[in-house]
Amino acid sequence: MQRSLSRAVPVAMAAAVAALLLSCGGGDSPTSPASPVPPAPTPTPAPPVGGGPATCSLGMGSADASCSRKSAALLNDVDAAIDATVEQRPSAFDKTDEAVPDTRAYKVLDEKAYIDGVVANLRARGYCAQPDYDAPLEFIQVKSSSEFSEEFDLLLSSGHIRRGTGSYRETCTPSSFPVDLGSDVPPSGSGCRQPYPPPISRFNAKVHLKSEEHYTLDSTPIVGPDVAYCTSVGFTDGRSLCPVRPEGDPERQPCEAWRVGKAKDTGRVGPTWTRDGQFCTGTSSGCQNHPENQFQLLVYRNNPGIYKVCAENGACGEVVVER
Repeated sequence: MQRSLSRAVPVAMAAAVAALLLSCGGGDSPTSPASPVPPAPTPTPAPPVGGGPATCSLGMGSADASCSRKSAALLNDVDAAIDATVEQRPSAFDKTDEAVPDTRAYKVLDEKAYIDGVVANLRARGYCAQPDYDAPLEFIQVKSSSEFSEEFDLLLSSGHIRRGTGSYRETCTPSSFPVDLGSDVPPSGSGCRQPYPPPISRFNAKVHLKSEEHYTLDSTPIVGPDVAYCTSVGFTDGRSLCPVRPEGDPERQPCEAWRVGKAKDTGRVGPTWTRDGQFCTGTSSGCQNHPENQFQLLVYRNNPGIYKVCAENGACGEVVVER
């Protein structure tokens, strides 16, 4: 898919910000469409469904869609969805703080609630809408048919609502979403963004805590060898084997969840733990899955042995527990 997004926002003076609210985000005037953009239909009302991924009744999109700036056909409905969200979710905004007075470009206090609300309100109007999961959270995709889709950027760099023609980014023909991304790309809305981690290749495992009742084992899924990937996510020491993201990165958990899969015994997101090839089911087996974290295991005292932890793709690690 071809994209050319300009995300710079002039902030040198209030007049420039005001102009930005009413014109394109990069300062250029929208080009005239090479062919007329299909008009928005009269949508059939539907109940709000939230901000996550949803089945689109208007058909699939194309990964080969051609995208460029034209003129926004769905802008009025996007602005209406913003207005509805401000009324429905007042705690997500500071209405005493506007980018420019009397523009209703309020300060956004909860970006996710804002974007989820706009997406939900667009869906309630009969459109297909979703966050653009390969772009910053403030970007959304909207369509009224399978013939085209549009992308909007709903947040100024100052953290205020972006409204009007300045929010329009591009039109894709045919529609660019939803698409089947294949097994090497996480599902839309997973929270794991580019660069996507390669498959799990092994686990690091260790005895994490010791108490009178049990030991707590902990595991970390590892990808690689791939120096380029490890460097791209922040491990700049030249390592070729690394976690999917550094500790504390908000994408670490969703990326691990996608790549590790679900445990065979509990069905929870996380690895499968075994002792001598047997699942950990409680005191009779000598071990038990942690009640809150599938990446950890509780081993009862006086149950030494080799404990194995494996991802859904068969990549494993081991930790030795001594008496």
